[in-house]
Amino acid sequence: MKNDSVIDDPAPLQTSYRPSSFVDRESEREQINQIQENQLRNLFLHGPRGTGKTHLLLDHIEKLPSSINTCYIPCRRCSTQYQALKQIYQSVTGENPGDGHHTAKLQREIQDRTTDVETLIVLDDVDFLLSNDGDSLLYKLSRTNPENLSIVIISSQTTDLSQRLEERTYSSLQPSRIGFEPYSAGETYQVLGKRARDSLKPETLHRNALTYIASTTQNISKGLTWLKTSAKNTEDRITEESVRQTQRQAYQDYVSQQLRYFTQHHRLLHQAIEELEEEHGTPINTGKIYDRYQELCKSESVSNRRLSDFLKDLELLDLVEAKYHYGGRKGKTREIKSSSF
Repeated sequence: MKNDSVIDDPAPLQTSYRPSSFVDRESEREQINQIQENQLRNLFLHGPRGTGKTHLLLDHIEKLPSSINTCYIPCRRCSTQYQALKQIYQSVTGENPGDGHHTAKLQREIQDRTTDVETLIVLDDVDFLLSNDGDSLLYKLSRTNPENLSIVIISSQTTDLSQRLEERTYSSLQPSRIGFEPYSAGETYQVLGKRARDSLKPETLHRNALTYIASTTQNISKGLTWLKTSAKNTEDRITEESVRQTQRQAYQDYVSQQLRYFTQHHRLLHQAIEELEEEHGTPINTGKIYDRYQELCKSESVSNRRLSDFLKDLELLDLVEAKYHYGGRKGKTREIKSSSF
C-alpha cells in the first residue's frame, strides 16, 4: 500500500459525508419541504442505491425545528419489529430499554412519549424490515398518535409500497411518494468531481480517470469508494490506467463497507460466490454456493435455511443478483451471480 500523498482532506471521499449541495436533486428536495410545510403525515422515498435518498432526507431533518423529535432507524441493523421498537424507544425516551421487554410494552411507552411531542420516524433500507415482521410494525406505528407522529420510509428495492404491504397497513399509512431516478454518467461525473476537488490535492486527478469511473457506475457510493481506493494506491496522479488497475480492489472495499454490520457468515457466503464465479462462470445454483461456504467456514456453520436468509440480505444490498425459478422437484430455486462495477 502506498501513502496517501494525493489526498488533502479524506472526509469528502467518505460515503457518509454529506455535501452542502446536491446535483440535480432540487425537485426531490422541494417535494420533501412541501410535505413538511403542508403537514402531510407519511412519506415514501424510493430509488436505486447511490442516488442520494438518505443524504437528502438527513439534510432536511437537520433543518427541522428542535421541538420535533426525530428517530432514524437503519433497518439493515434493526431488521425486526422488536429491534426497531427498541431503537425508537431509545430515541424518544433517551433511555436504553435493555432486553426482555415485550413489544406491546415498548409500543405503549412510545405512544405515551409521543402523545404531546411531534415525532418523525425514519425507516431506512426498509426492505430488510419488510422481509421479516415489518408490516406489523408499520401498521402499529401508523395508528400511533397520527396527529403527532410521521413516518418516512426509504427503499432501494421497492417502487410500489402497496404491493409489499397488507391492504390495511397501506391504507393506514397513505404515504406520499417521491422517486429518485438514477444519476446519468454526466451527473455522476459532476458529483464525484466536486468531491475530488474538495478532497484531493490540485492536479492529481486526470479527467479521463473520472470519466471512466462515471461511465462504469452511476452509484455514487461505489464511485466514491473507487476514487478513494485509487487515491490511496497512487503517489502522484490518478490516471485512467490506475483506476482500471484498482477496479477489483475497489469493489472488494465496497463489499466490505456494505457488510460491516453483518456477520462473518455473510462475508463467507459472498466469498464463496466470487470463488465459484472465477472458477466456473455464472450463474451459480445455491447448492454449490452452500457447499463452498461449508468448505470456507472454519467455525460452526449455519443451516442452509439460515444461509438462504443471508443470501437474501446480499441481494437486498445489491451485492448479488438472483434469478428465481419456480416449480419442478425442488420447488423455488435461485441462480446467483455477483454484482460488480
